[in-house]
Amino acid sequence: MGVARLSKVTIISPRSEYEDVAKALAHFEDFHPLEGAPQIFDPGVQELTVKAVRLFAQADQAVKDLGLKLMPGQMDIVFRGVKIPKSTYEASNWEELLNGADAQLAPLAEEVRAEKVLLQKAQKDEADSEVLMAALKIVSGYSSDLTGLADLAHFKAVVSLVGNEKLAEFSKSLPGALFLSQPLTKEQTLVMAAVAKAEEGKLEKAMKLLELKPLTIPSSFPQNPAEAYRKASQDHDAAVAAREKAEAQMADSSEKHGTELLALRELTEVARKTLDEARVSGGMQRMAMITGYIPAKKEATLKEMFGGWIVHTEPVGHGSEEGNVPTLMENRKGLGLFQPVTMEQGIPAEYEVDPTPLVSFVFPVFFGMMFGDVGHGLILTAFMLLVRQRSTGNMRQWANLFVVAGISATIFGVVFGEFFEQPFSSIVPIPPLVEIIHRAAGAQDTFSINGVYLVMEVAILIGVFHLLTALGLDVYQGAKEQNRLELWLEKIPVFTMYLGGVGYGLAFVGISFTSFNVLISSAPAPLVGIPNNVLGAISLVLLVPSMVVLLAGKAIAISTGRMKGSVAGALSNGGLEVFERISQFMSNTISYVRLAVMLLVHAGLLLITNQYFAPWSNPVNVAPWAILNILIIAFEAFIVYVQDLRLHLYEFFTKFYTGTGTPFRKILPDRARIRINWL
Repeated sequence: MGVARLSKVTIISPRSEYEDVAKALAHFEDFHPLEGAPQIFDPGVQELTVKAVRLFAQADQAVKDLGLKLMPGQMDIVFRGVKIPKSTYEASNWEELLNGADAQLAPLAEEVRAEKVLLQKAQKDEADSEVLMAALKIVSGYSSDLTGLADLAHFKAVVSLVGNEKLAEFSKSLPGALFLSQPLTKEQTLVMAAVAKAEEGKLEKAMKLLELKPLTIPSSFPQNPAEAYRKASQDHDAAVAAREKAEAQMADSSEKHGTELLALRELTEVARKTLDEARVSGGMQRMAMITGYIPAKKEATLKEMFGGWIVHTEPVGHGSEEGNVPTLMENRKGLGLFQPVTMEQGIPAEYEVDPTPLVSFVFPVFFGMMFGDVGHGLILTAFMLLVRQRSTGNMRQWANLFVVAGISATIFGVVFGEFFEQPFSSIVPIPPLVEIIHRAAGAQDTFSINGVYLVMEVAILIGVFHLLTALGLDVYQGAKEQNRLELWLEKIPVFTMYLGGVGYGLAFVGISFTSFNVLISSAPAPLVGIPNNVLGAISLVLLVPSMVVLLAGKAIAISTGRMKGSVAGALSNGGLEVFERISQFMSNTISYVRLAVMLLVHAGLLLITNQYFAPWSNPVNVAPWAILNILIIAFEAFIVYVQDLRLHLYEFFTKFYTGTGTPFRKILPDRARIRINWL
């Protein structure tokens, strides 16, 4: 289901023609290079790879310097309609493609680099001028000229800003010094201290201990603090202007060259990744060889494209590559919409069934059941169609998924007869199949007890079938793996144990929980209609042997030499497994009640909204009613999606699916901004 058959392909060519092979591989695209191949590189392709790495580094740095976003935000795409422009590049080979990219990129990268240097210089000048201006601002009211203090022959003098709390200590540490001070602020005082040359060491030690720094004014500035501050202010203004001009130049370059640079970055990145894969060329001296996997259905196309070289293909069988064979998920167009849900768990591993076809049916059904309302379903569908129209890639795929979910919610809205919590039958004469909201003339709308019970029963029944399907797939995969012991000692007993447990549970409910003796009552069991005694007997026939096999099967296999291990340990583990399976099956089944609970939450929110803000009773309520409905749609759609995903990831997938496979990786990466036309 949904996993493509692969072929293993080996292509052999003269080394002089291997660059053409690399080009053909990029043109073919659907080629997954063999992992773990000997790392012997073809010199010609290696040279191209080095060039691609250099060009990518240049383009990437230019993009970073301009602060360009690699991709626009999803909000911009959806609400502002931002498009990702495509650039087309044509070349006859990789060398020509890279040379063209180099010629286009070099002047742009140099221009951006030069502008970045100017901006960095302007930013540094601004920062330096801010620091100097901040220091001089404190002493700007002090108009004495400090020139000449450094030229004294017999004295050492310094001028420093001293905190008032340190002033007395500084003075005491220099007895006999000339000590002049002038308060500047409530916190700081400007101090000039002068000592004899012989006492210079004491002055330096005192300043170091008190963490004081001498006030220095650059030699190019007036030594009068007031005049120096004025010049620093002028220099700062000039630096700010220079920085703003440099930023404007870079913004202009971003506007003019941003699209081109982003396309070149993607082009060089694609070249770098592709050539890095293709340069692995085998260990022969005169011949180059590359091995990988392709979809089996494309063998004829590959042989036609690579007809000038030696091409060997062989079908890929399970286990032939010790688990290194990649997995290519390939579902039909409609079923592939729900591949992202499966991918949340991972890629199918060897022997594993791709559950996407099942998910594509069950996931929207679960969503619609929890979100059943015609009005909300139509709004969600319309919004996701808008997102789909404006999106590409993964975002478009998720939008398609939610379009189907919205349609399902609309269908279930018809089933429940709900239209913004109003009777849908009042708009279209279609009676509801299940009444969730009871509407009586002249009375307040309330939940229908019978409808609620019915939805909960259906939710449990759906959960039982969902879990049985998962356990059945586990049995199917066990049969494919041909591990007889695991199949008969674990997988089949687990399936029959759950099936028997469900039957016995229904019979027990059928006797109204009054007695455990379900083998006497002939009343029909709920949902299935089979007499309780018949259903109970059949269920016990399945349940008891299954539990015995799970409990002691592996211990017996160990005692007969068919398995290795400890008999006591196997019995202990068997007992724990039986207990764990019982509790797990009960919790798993009850978990599906959320299908009904989320529907009731959704309906309850609409009941409250319409009770207090019904626009048909007061036109003033139109705006708050609309806002609340939009919030409910957004909140509930997210919550319902999470619950739907949880039922699949935790209840369904865990029974049979690990998702530990290796994804099939095309040799040419996906591209959003470029097209490559090979001539």
